Amino acid sequence: MSLKNLSIFSLSVLLFSVFLVIYLNQENSKKLNRIEQWAKNNQIKVDKSTKAQKFTIDFDEKEWNLLKQKLSLTRFFTSLKDVPSFDFGFDPDYARELVEYWGNKFDWKSQVEYLNSYPQFRISINDTIIHYVHYTTNPTAEKRINILLLDGWPGAFFGFYKAIDFMEKNYKDICFDIVVPSIPGYHFSTPLNKIHNPVETSLLFDALMRYLFGELAHYYIHGEDWGSIIATTVPQLYPTRVSGIHITMPITSESNILNNICSLLLPYVPSLFLSDQELKHEFSSRFSIKSKLWKFWDEFGYFHLQATRPDTVGHGLTDSPVGLMAYILEKYSSWTFERLNKISGSKDGGLEFFNKDDLLTVCTLYWMTNSITSSMRYYANSFNAMLEFRKQNLDFFSLSVSQTVPVGVQMNLNDIFVTPFWFIKSRYLGLIQYKIVEQGGHFAAFQNPELTVKCLVDFITQVEYKI
Repeated sequence: MSLKNLSIFSLSVLLFSVFLVIYLNQENSKKLNRIEQWAKNNQIKVDKSTKAQKFTIDFDEKEWNLLKQKLSLTRFFTSLKDVPSFDFGFDPDYARELVEYWGNKFDWKSQVEYLNSYPQFRISINDTIIHYVHYTTNPTAEKRINILLLDGWPGAFFGFYKAIDFMEKNYKDICFDIVVPSIPGYHFSTPLNKIHNPVETSLLFDALMRYLFGELAHYYIHGEDWGSIIATTVPQLYPTRVSGIHITMPITSESNILNNICSLLLPYVPSLFLSDQELKHEFSSRFSIKSKLWKFWDEFGYFHLQATRPDTVGHGLTDSPVGLMAYILEKYSSWTFERLNKISGSKDGGLEFFNKDDLLTVCTLYWMTNSITSSMRYYANSFNAMLEFRKQNLDFFSLSVSQTVPVGVQMNLNDIFVTPFWFIKSRYLGLIQYKIVEQGGHFAAFQNPELTVKCLVDFITQVEYKI
């Protein structure tokens, strides 16, 4: 196809797209109204007579000694000489090194003291136990902001601790009233013996915020991984309650016809859809359908397992601390760095970038709370829920977020996927901030707390002062 014909074709597609956008926005508005009505009917009533219980993590010496005993009995396997380390997953030689450190040098008791450095609580809402951190920075500041910080799998609530510390020390003119809940089935939001998914979590976390701040309270949400999906769902349910959402993993709709057409065109006419900065960072190839299919093949084996057979995987990870460690930390490697550039052939898979005690604290939390299986079930529960909600014509997982809700996106270049502004805007209609972070990975606040806080506070400032 000649350049002239391609230009004519592209222009025709864009004109068609304009009319399609108008139609889709009208349909989207109708569906969002239906979801808001559903949310009104299913809103969880907040019982003020229910008291949140102060919660302190105990150092259980018996369980800690049992973990160390299991580590000492680990049966290792040999590495392959002709396969670069971390190409087949977590490297066995580095696993030996971490196991030795975990069992003999890691100070879990000190880490428990660190975990308890911020006030924690547990409360039962709608027969579901919710564990959360609640901390107020600079309480005498005149400006007050309520904010919900949400992580995902395989993260942990304390991954926000350094971000909270940075917020307190560097934004003394703002009082941030911060809530960091653990997703049901994660860590101390256990035991969980019933099905739970992001829509139900959104209802619960909104109820938690109303319990803490009152029925008329407004709040911001920062979300990473599952936290991004929950942050997207809450304003679909209650758009007038959410002041704005700041996310690191925007999910575009796979059922959006316009997006799919433009994804096909993107590799051929990238300048139509991408900014100069996105072109510089090769978004045209990374966001292509070919690239995404390869990522699903190369990186999403865990996803298929957890969305279909989480209990089968859970037996091994619940009984083997080394299996648990390798399964979790392989994600902190491959989701933080470009595999070919930083991981393949490296001794540690890039993990030396992190504090070793922080990584092992994540693993020990999943082990001590026996929550790895219930955390993985969240995938199966979520996809089953997606199919069920679609049968009811309630497509939470594809519908747009209302234009009345401000949205900020922190696009980390070393995350699993990158999504261009143009495609995000088609779902997050109130998108007002889009920042590309060159050194960022999937675990944004855990990896780079200062930069993540700056992006978040810049977004909040933009909304509050309408900059």
